[in-house]
Amino acid sequence: MIPRQPRPLLNNDFAPVTFRFGFIEASFRSLCDAFQEWFRTIDAKYPNLRREFTPITAPLTTALLSLEPLTNPSDRYLLVETKSNWTAIFANGLRVNDVTSATGYLPTVLNSRGLEVGHTPDSSKSNRKDLIRKWGSTLFSLYGPTKTDWLNRIRHLHVSNDDDGWTFDDGGNLQPFEETEAYKKRRIQDRFTLEMLERYCKALGIQLNEDGFYGPRGYEVRTTGQKQRGELTMSIAEARSHLEV
Repeated sequence: MIPRQPRPLLNNDFAPVTFRFGFIEASFRSLCDAFQEWFRTIDAKYPNLRREFTPITAPLTTALLSLEPLTNPSDRYLLVETKSNWTAIFANGLRVNDVTSATGYLPTVLNSRGLEVGHTPDSSKSNRKDLIRKWGSTLFSLYGPTKTDWLNRIRHLHVSNDDDGWTFDDGGNLQPFEETEAYKKRRIQDRFTLEMLERYCKALGIQLNEDGFYGPRGYEVRTTGQKQRGELTMSIAEARSHLEV
């Protein structure tokens, strides 16, 4: 039997949005309410900022388009219900797709767990001049409601590439589903792979890269009045044409 080849969410047709995203272990409705309350608190400190909250009912391939245009810093989130007790969170970052704040903070409000995941193909050696250059990485960061030795992070695994080469970083409490023998492999990229990320998520009840796991209800959270919005903006299709996936 030919082993199943790993397939990123939507085959990365919506990259870079699907390079990094997250989940909160909470119902769709309760997470939408928590987002509104969170931003009310933030907006009280920054009166120039405004938030727009828009319900969406659509397949994931349509809902993700509500994140356009992509820019940095991010100014939109998309919450998507799933066929589980987790709700997904996507953001519209062009170069850095940041969902760390949401997946780290909101579990402390909802007394739940948060998860940030990521898998980015490495294009650091490409000679393309038009490339949005991405360093390869695979990420799993699990958060909880209470303080740990590093904020409220329960477990962190990250294989990544940068100027100094590939590194493997881990911290927190070992989880029962982990494949610890892989962490000893000589080739660093093999210590934590997309296949392993999928299996770890499945152990938590998340069908990470299954299109049918997501939707149909979504909730767009849009920020306006953000002075630091980047000058460079792109549609998802435009951004993907500058990637190697």
